[in-house]
Amino acid sequence: MKKFIIKIIIFSTLFCGLNVLYLILCMKYDWNFSKRIEALNLENPVYENIILGNSLPMDGINSRLLSIDPNSTYNLAIGGASLKDNYIQLQEYLEFSLKKPERVLLGIGSYREGFFINNRINPVIQFTKSDYNYKLTDLPMFKFKWMFIELLKKIISSEHRNAETVQGQLRITKTVADNTKKDAITKDIPFSEYQKSYFIKQMALLCNQNNIELILIEMPGFRNTRNYNSIGPYEIHFNQSVKVKLYNFNGPDIDAILDPNKVWLGGSHLNKNGAEKFTEYINNYIMK
Repeated sequence: MKKFIIKIIIFSTLFCGLNVLYLILCMKYDWNFSKRIEALNLENPVYENIILGNSLPMDGINSRLLSIDPNSTYNLAIGGASLKDNYIQLQEYLEFSLKKPERVLLGIGSYREGFFINNRINPVIQFTKSDYNYKLTDLPMFKFKWMFIELLKKIISSEHRNAETVQGQLRITKTVADNTKKDAITKDIPFSEYQKSYFIKQMALLCNQNNIELILIEMPGFRNTRNYNSIGPYEIHFNQSVKVKLYNFNGPDIDAILDPNKVWLGGSHLNKNGAEKFTEYINNYIMK
């Protein structure tokens, strides 16, 4: 019986130790986890521009090229984030920022199935919320088991190892050609989905209360995701006093600046070169 108890203690100690080690590795080497920790530890931030969204704007909007002052923008976008996550992030940032931002850019890939109805919380954001109550199922080796593959990629792929995060933007030089073709079915921007989105409305109301301009951006994707609308801007009205501008950067005009053979890293995500070209392009529209 004594030997059995000793074995249980040894096993439990090793298991706990492995979970702690795995959590440290994830926090240090996983892009989403490490930038989430960095964002939560910003000391009295005074950024003029904040970027929100999922992995599309995380890769695709260069924080240092968005305005004349290269230090005035921070990219809070995180891979796999839902609109609910973005609302949580915005609330958090406004609570601890020394100065409220002038504008918030919300990058959206509306062509992704289920985008507007996905209200789950990203495990990384959930795990790091200050008021979260941890459970047994939150053991890192269970909760973040998918990160193991991403960590392996960094060991195997030099392009993943050499990727860097600068003011929240993930920069990857990897290049994958867009070999898709424009869909034969004419697509339209889902304006009604924007209008009905609970969390976009909540972000719009929160920004309005704090005198912040919220700008919605349709992020560019592979050619088979394109719509046939112009850039705009369009106005999304939530009530008589709250409206936001929507810019469409996934229409036919985007082909002129995004070389399908040079600017993508895969799956409608822009690489470092593509993000630079895209950010310089949108400056002419949203940063006037």
